[in-house]
Amino acid sequence: GSRLRQEDFPPRIVEHPSDLIVSKGEPATLNCKAEGRPVPTVEWYKDGERVETDRDNPRSHRMLLPSGSLFFLRIIHGRRSKPDDGSYVCVARNYLGQAISHNASLEVAILRDDFRQNPIDVMVAVGEPAVLECQPPRGHPEPSISWRRDGSNLDDRDERITIRSGKLMITNARKNDAGKYICVATNMVGERESETAELTVLERPTFVKRPSSVVLLADESVEFHCVVQGDPVPTVRWRKA
Repeated sequence: GSRLRQEDFPPRIVEHPSDLIVSKGEPATLNCKAEGRPVPTVEWYKDGERVETDRDNPRSHRMLLPSGSLFFLRIIHGRRSKPDDGSYVCVARNYLGQAISHNASLEVAILRDDFRQNPIDVMVAVGEPAVLECQPPRGHPEPSISWRRDGSNLDDRDERITIRSGKLMITNARKNDAGKYICVATNMVGERESETAELTVLERPTFVKRPSSVVLLADESVEFHCVVQGDPVPTVRWRKA
């Protein structure tokens, strides 16, 4: 058998793989580096089963790099077939023994299309609070939420505006808050836009010019002037006090 030479030593892992979340169709690398003498061979196992690489099958989308790392040309992830999702270890071997790395999970990022809750049209009066609600599509990693009004990102530095877990709250609605709102869900896969919701901000009727008292002789004609504003445009009725 092999004679144990002074300088030979069993394998040890000097770089362990890290957990990965990657997008479908993108390349990815699980790192592994081992030391030993003689130089150890490296194999990978996923969920307890040996991983087939280009060393076994030249057409494989997984390549075992000279360093020992496992490189995926593109991550495959379909409805029925999810060959790359799982928990991986690398194993380094020489005639003196073997070393096993820490576990590393490879997860495929997803972002579904359908919002669990789309925002709906809201109508409030000036000065009232306005609330628009949205629940993003399911996703991994969990998507973040932002809002756009009339195509522009909402300025969340405005202290009247709070965005919390998909809910947009405007504490003191103004006329210029009115518009078409969409909720945008984003993660590493990309972004999804909700259906559009219209925020209408109505203005209570106010007098711009009130009628003033007039003194006149009997049978003289008189005109009273009254100017009002509001949204929708108020109707004006006259009453004799």
